[in-house]
Amino acid sequence: MSSLVLPKLLDGLEGYIVLNKPVFRPGEEGKIHLLVKAVGGSKNVHYAIFNGNVKVHEGVLTVPESQAKIEIIPFTADEKPGEYGLELRLNDAPFDTVRYIVTEGFDRIPLLGFVWHHHQAPNYLPNRVFHSPWAFIYVYGEQLKPYGKGPYHYHVEMFQKHKDYKATYNLSPSLLQQWQMAIEEGILFHSGEKIEKSDERIKLIQETLKRYKQSVKSGQIDVLTSIYAHTIAGFISGVFNAQDIVAEELKYGLEITRKVLDGYDPLGAWTPEMSFSMDLVDVYYENRIEYTVLDDRCHFYPAEGEKNSKYEPYLLLNSSTGKHITVFFRDHELSDILGFKNNFENEVHAWRNAYETSFVIARKVVSEKPKILTLALDGENWMVFAKNPPLTAYFFDKLLLYLESLYDSGVLKMVSLREAVENVPVRRILTKIPPTTWLCTYRKWRGQHPDQEKYWVKAKEAYLQIKAYESAVGGKDEYSGEARWAIWHALDSDYWWAEFWMPKVIETWINEAGRIIGSRFSQINIRQVIIPSQVYENIEFEAVVEVENNLEKQLKLELIALPCAEEYCMDREILVKPRGVTSFNVKMRLTRVGKQPIFIGLLKNNMIITSKIVEAEVKPFLPASPS
Repeated sequence: MSSLVLPKLLDGLEGYIVLNKPVFRPGEEGKIHLLVKAVGGSKNVHYAIFNGNVKVHEGVLTVPESQAKIEIIPFTADEKPGEYGLELRLNDAPFDTVRYIVTEGFDRIPLLGFVWHHHQAPNYLPNRVFHSPWAFIYVYGEQLKPYGKGPYHYHVEMFQKHKDYKATYNLSPSLLQQWQMAIEEGILFHSGEKIEKSDERIKLIQETLKRYKQSVKSGQIDVLTSIYAHTIAGFISGVFNAQDIVAEELKYGLEITRKVLDGYDPLGAWTPEMSFSMDLVDVYYENRIEYTVLDDRCHFYPAEGEKNSKYEPYLLLNSSTGKHITVFFRDHELSDILGFKNNFENEVHAWRNAYETSFVIARKVVSEKPKILTLALDGENWMVFAKNPPLTAYFFDKLLLYLESLYDSGVLKMVSLREAVENVPVRRILTKIPPTTWLCTYRKWRGQHPDQEKYWVKAKEAYLQIKAYESAVGGKDEYSGEARWAIWHALDSDYWWAEFWMPKVIETWINEAGRIIGSRFSQINIRQVIIPSQVYENIEFEAVVEVENNLEKQLKLELIALPCAEEYCMDREILVKPRGVTSFNVKMRLTRVGKQPIFIGLLKNNMIITSKIVEAEVKPFLPASPS
């Protein structure tokens, strides 16, 4: 991580030049902001500003030690459309060059769509005790002090301060759920710390949530729902082969979004980690999700269909089912500038980078004339993971000021995706998008850490146990529902990310799923296997298998006996009555003489539920004597 504009330090001086906005009309009057900071004592500084080789302004500044001096200088933009630069020299040394654009305007104002992914994993244990605090301290914490509190709260401050700022927010269902739990119950941490619901910190969470709701109602923001526990859906659907998990988590996520946001009906969904596969088209469509956001580099460029510009929405069609969804493609490069080029040294450095970011956005708008330019990234991590988090708040505020100036100039308009769907018609169809993530790989979640594969196998086994149980009892019930709830949490991608690998959390939830299903399967036993007293080689005989079922439900299972001769090797479907013992006759033929183990197993969906090994003594068979 660095910054778009690197620090400019020389001889105890730091200096930058910015303008009041990055785009002007021909000959328009503007303002130059000269930003100079002295290090190691106050300094008298001679400055000069050049347009090419022509000096357009000069003067002398006295800059106090460790303070920034801001000088405002009028200037006039060039008369011809194009890109121009102004150079700053301090004490005759080149320090900075600022660029600006002159344009005569647009027939149609391009749209800019910010999509912020506000998310925290469901960081509680099966007993509802929290193991991690991030959903809460990113509201009431002081990560952004003195400019604000936590990033989730700071974003709502920007709604109030910047009325022309519109955006789309994925308030992930697991984040909303944790806020709601805190408001209704307070917070109990694994350490033993308890925050009562009357605490001022909880009240700030409640007030922050209220302000998001108000911004939704006013139309300033659109909210995307999502899969509840941030599952990497494309992987879970395509590789893990658990499409039902994805579908039910999305349905539950929708329920949480509607409930917590007072009935708001989201039309779009965030695809966690942009982990996509074509299976998701049907899942989204069937849940009345109309649009999502994917990546230009990893999804748009290799996509198939009627491709034109990545700066327009596309209809993604599943040709085999006729189901479809609208896809916006984020600009990966510009999104990464916000996400990762945010290490600022001080306010003037952050200000300079805010200008440069707005210029890069404006240049893209002027050159590409997009129908919609989409930037999508985490809403909190780019701030709290920066070298100096508070300065990202200062930067964000300045960036929005510059973007509002572009709106005032008719260069762009910030919109939510819901607004974009209403105003930008879809004209082209894609028929295939490759199964991948925003990283164009799944290695972060499977392969980068040596233990990941072992836990994927454990998770798959737990999932197969759930499916076997449901098939055995004739469908989902309250027990499998609880086990599914557990497996959702185990599959949350945040716990699998290589740098934040959390196997203890994964294992806790896998074990919870296993405990629930295991407690049911433990009530199914092979009570006894009765073998005839005389068993002869290659002669058919019947064994009696008594199956005890202490569950309240009839079971549909498969019974297998090994070793088996050819005609007896098919699994046999059986019905086991509830709360009792059911006997089954099993035909067998053993081909070897001597004491021989016999394996009797009860299976479902190729998973062994219970088994028993008994021993038979096989005698040699003597054929009848000749007559």
